[in-house]
Amino acid sequence: MFEQYFNPPSQTNLDLREKLENSSISRKIKIYGVDEFELNSPGIAILTLNNELESEKFRNRFYSLHCGDWNSSIIDLGRFKNGHSDSDSNFAIKEIVQKLSSLGILIICIGGNSSLLKLFSYSLNDSHNFLNLVSIDKILGINSENDSDKNNYLSDLILSEKLKLNFFCNLGYLRHLNSTEKIDLVKKIKFDLLSLGDLRSEIKEAEPILRNSNIVNFSLEALQSNVINYKLTSSNGFSAYEACNLSRYIGISSSMKIVGYTNVKSTIECNSVLSEMVWYTIDGYNNRYNEDFSNESDFNYYHTEIDGHNLKFYKNKISDRWWVEYISDDSIVKIEKDIIACSENDYKLSQNSIISERIIKRLKNKIT
Repeated sequence: MFEQYFNPPSQTNLDLREKLENSSISRKIKIYGVDEFELNSPGIAILTLNNELESEKFRNRFYSLHCGDWNSSIIDLGRFKNGHSDSDSNFAIKEIVQKLSSLGILIICIGGNSSLLKLFSYSLNDSHNFLNLVSIDKILGINSENDSDKNNYLSDLILSEKLKLNFFCNLGYLRHLNSTEKIDLVKKIKFDLLSLGDLRSEIKEAEPILRNSNIVNFSLEALQSNVINYKLTSSNGFSAYEACNLSRYIGISSSMKIVGYTNVKSTIECNSVLSEMVWYTIDGYNNRYNEDFSNESDFNYYHTEIDGHNLKFYKNKISDRWWVEYISDDSIVKIEKDIIACSENDYKLSQNSIISERIIKRLKNKIT
């Protein structure tokens, strides 16, 4: 079905592939329309939405990187062919996402803008009981009706009666680029907001949020302007190191279905750091570990009671990841437990009789 939707990588990319070492990513991946393979099992699929020249720049950098100790299949679908209209293109992208997701394939999409989060969400809406979304961006996607769709995607997601939205979090927003009204509105809806300052001191606090997420928009404009060599964005932002850490958290999340790396700039610097971010996403995917909560020997347990609320913390002995369960009378008869991802810091706060904002908000979404 994909022949009609994709062009293969440029001849420049294919020629480079032949010159690179056997340990390079270009020799590990299978290229759709060039190599023979079956697209019928879990793995990773990469596709680009930008034009031929921009796609070529990314692949030149990405193909040249060396593989990690990876066992997963990696497929390069090529460059997406735009339809005759936006609606044609959106229909095609929706069909691609649904097909790949049904096969258990993690989709890495390069290009487009932050409003793709909306399209990705509707693409997976029918196949999920609820959706958990994350946007890593300096700007919150809420604006007046007269503003561009790029900066108004969250408004549409919130107001939609069709979308089964359970949870949304924006990571890395800058307070001086967003009005207090906008920030207060998102908080009032009880969605999560973590500013750049919140994460700068402890980037690990983003991991539990990404662990339970299904779709992520990662805007390259969330990075420092000097990192991507783009002066029209703020000099404040994530460093390349932090961006790669976040990308690895995205890949390691077993709940993740699609990540869109959006607002890509044409500079060498931007494509260099982007290629590394994709590398770490793949590395995370190849180090996934699914916790089995029924296997009690895998966990250490810690019980806490705060103001009549009983919390049971789980620490996995293998992955070192933390989870928390809200214990109530109803949970005794429930088949599925109310267990949410958390961090060690959430547990430490509970030892001081404090329930973290993360746990309060996520439990409200799970229980109400």
